[in-house]
Amino acid sequence: MSELSSQSPALFEPLELGALRLPNRIVMAPMSRLRVGADLSPGALTARYYAQRASAGLIISESIMVAPYGDGYPALPAIWTPEQQQGWSRVVAAVHGEQGRIVAQLSTIGKARFDTDGKLPFGWAMGSPLTPQDLQLSDIVAMVTAFATAAAAAKACGFDGVEIHNGNGFLLDRFLRPGSNARSDQYGGPIENRLRLTLEIVDAAIAVWGPGRVGIRLSPSAPVNGAADPDGLATFGRLLEELDRRALSYIHLTRASPEDRQQGAGDGIALSQLRRHFSGKIIGAGEFDREGAASALADMQVDAVAFGRPFIANPDLPRRFALGAALHPVDPATFYSAGEHGYTDYPVAAV
Repeated sequence: MSELSSQSPALFEPLELGALRLPNRIVMAPMSRLRVGADLSPGALTARYYAQRASAGLIISESIMVAPYGDGYPALPAIWTPEQQQGWSRVVAAVHGEQGRIVAQLSTIGKARFDTDGKLPFGWAMGSPLTPQDLQLSDIVAMVTAFATAAAAAKACGFDGVEIHNGNGFLLDRFLRPGSNARSDQYGGPIENRLRLTLEIVDAAIAVWGPGRVGIRLSPSAPVNGAADPDGLATFGRLLEELDRRALSYIHLTRASPEDRQQGAGDGIALSQLRRHFSGKIIGAGEFDREGAASALADMQVDAVAFGRPFIANPDLPRRFALGAALHPVDPATFYSAGEHGYTDYPVAAV
């Protein structure tokens, strides 16, 4: 056993997340890579990309759209057509063929308008702001139905579970916050109303999968309208308590990132504060390195740690961590480019 693994065995210990059984606690974070086809289906290259990273304790897929999202956006993968579902079935089969586990991160943009001149800047998927338009009640009902339908499709594709993308300041996240939710109906105002959409979507997924294969991603420390959310702990503490009653597979929590702080989030909410409101399993995310991950696990702040960019450039990341090997540097210029360069051509560590 390497010096690193003997000092931090929790990284390499198995973990039960509801019905999921993980061989280690190193999770591949969801990362949009914009490499789907014109029909928004993942192809053979995407299947190879995920299969290369199957040694992760768990792979959380890039965001998969649950309903059509209009013209002008980057090509985001989807799951509402038979062709898209066939593509994801091939991805899942490739991961399972390497003895891996993968859950589908289900997401929606909803109705939105651009905050710029109507053109998406390069790198939009890393969080360039979009302002949601007001949704009619019929739109909200349709959204919940779309998540339920997508959850069923993901199950048919063979995924090991689903994660609801309710973070990063996107549409569902903005419903939670009093600073961004100005609705006056049953989805706005008091905290129980602001939580309603999230809980309806979670319950719809549970109806398909059961709670042991449903997770959710939340970003309690994300800024709202360029400032820290003064109600963040109250909002997310209450939400975590509601989710705790549902016995989900896991909660995927992001801590304040450098980008969040640059956008006004301040220090954010500590994972240790959030842990008090949820008795189940927590996956922590937010630019952890292996030492920080081991520390967070040792302090019992989290039960597993999600890594993003390190997994892009190091398909064998768990092995590199176990060996104490240096990490290959990532090339940001290839995050959203086409083809295999910067996608499936990163090397593995020498034996």
